[in-house]
Amino acid sequence: GEPPTVWRERPNGAVAMQVARRVAPEKPAAGRVSALSMYELPPAEPISVSEFEEFAYDRLRLLSTIELARAKGLKGAELEARIRKARDEFMPLSPTGLIKDYYSHFILRLAYCRSEDLRRWFLQNELELFKWRFVNNPPEDRAAWLRAKGLQYEAISRDEYEEIKEELHQALSSRRDLDPAAERSEHYKVAFEEVVDLVRQRRVYLRGGSAFVPAADLVSIVATAVRAQWSRRLATASHQWPALREEEADRLASFLEGLATQYVGDDYSRPRSGSAVSLADLPTVSRRSFPLCMHNMHAKLLETKHLKHSARQQFGLFLKTIGLSCEESTAFFRAEFTKKGMAADKFMRDYGYGIRYNYGLEGKRQDWSAMSCGKIINSSGANAAAGEHHGCPFRNYDEGQMRATLQQMQVGAQDVQYILDKVRGQHYQVACGKFFEARHKGSTLIETDLGGINHPNQYFEESQKFFAPKDEAAAAGQAAAEPRTADVA
Repeated sequence: GEPPTVWRERPNGAVAMQVARRVAPEKPAAGRVSALSMYELPPAEPISVSEFEEFAYDRLRLLSTIELARAKGLKGAELEARIRKARDEFMPLSPTGLIKDYYSHFILRLAYCRSEDLRRWFLQNELELFKWRFVNNPPEDRAAWLRAKGLQYEAISRDEYEEIKEELHQALSSRRDLDPAAERSEHYKVAFEEVVDLVRQRRVYLRGGSAFVPAADLVSIVATAVRAQWSRRLATASHQWPALREEEADRLASFLEGLATQYVGDDYSRPRSGSAVSLADLPTVSRRSFPLCMHNMHAKLLETKHLKHSARQQFGLFLKTIGLSCEESTAFFRAEFTKKGMAADKFMRDYGYGIRYNYGLEGKRQDWSAMSCGKIINSSGANAAAGEHHGCPFRNYDEGQMRATLQQMQVGAQDVQYILDKVRGQHYQVACGKFFEARHKGSTLIETDLGGINHPNQYFEESQKFFAPKDEAAAAGQAAAEPRTADVA
């Protein structure tokens, strides 16, 4: 089989991936199982390349679920339930799950160290996972873990508590998220910089540059320390990445570089049963079932009779995977491109090869899939003024253009505001999910586990499912209304 991969600690602290000769046996977890970790030392047991990739994908699925839940504004019990469900599915509390958890953190740390945006995404979602694990560990386990990590926080004395208890009462009285007993629990005195999130939300009492934090909010203090440590390690990994990339150029570098835009959802390489469309269906489905990105490119093609390369790739692969054959795609693009005087044979010379390539009939003869939202969002920016109409409109449009587009598509004022709020927060896929709801009255995509749109074909298929009962009812009504001719003997 393939050679396994192992992490090694170099003398200078750098992490290297090397080939090992065997896979170490799994070690059983002793006593109560916990995945609470600061991930200080890289793992030393070898794993195979296929395990390396599987572990990375599963952690990406877990962190993406957390990101989507945060983007939807889930908090408290709802957020906890969503994280628990994803944890049980992708990183279960078992000996195998713990191994996967430890390795996958380091793999994604390397994959997400390369830019400020990637580091921010990784830290936000890893910290959310850490905080969930911390508060869901038994108090005695938390205390033991903190002692082992040297994170010991001293509670204020009884005398100091008596001195400021009225102020503490005022700070906590407006908080509905705390049990009334929290006011009488221990409080920790820390520098306010360590709990900026609590200060921002006015959840603690401040005096003399110190914040007085109830025991229930200890997780915020710990998370700040963890974040600082992980930030330093991400910065170190970023500096070491060029050398590591060169070392792993033939094996893992391209995988790690592509992980941030990797789609890990359902397979949309070809139409699902019942969802395939033909060229004759295109006018109807483009009007009601195309996501905004595809609707925009289709509209620009009809308007200008041309699309540049990036848009042809993005739109053409989408058309392929919703059911258009190579011949139908060729006929569709040729019909539009030749309306401004281009000869049909010139179209075939200039563009026919690219269409056939998308269908695996030229070049590598690979069966290409449609682009996911992650890849579309992170693609090089479109410039409409230069005739570039690819990419994600929720990311590329300015607020005025987005508002005008939504209003033109008869999206209600309340939904427009929700979408714009999510766009400002860079939650483009949740914005697309709300756009779906606004265009499919009565659907509840945002309230389900789907929450947002991860793939243009997901939007299309969910739309087709939405309209299927109405189409069937309309067809049945039309059949019933048609006059019947009597049989003649």
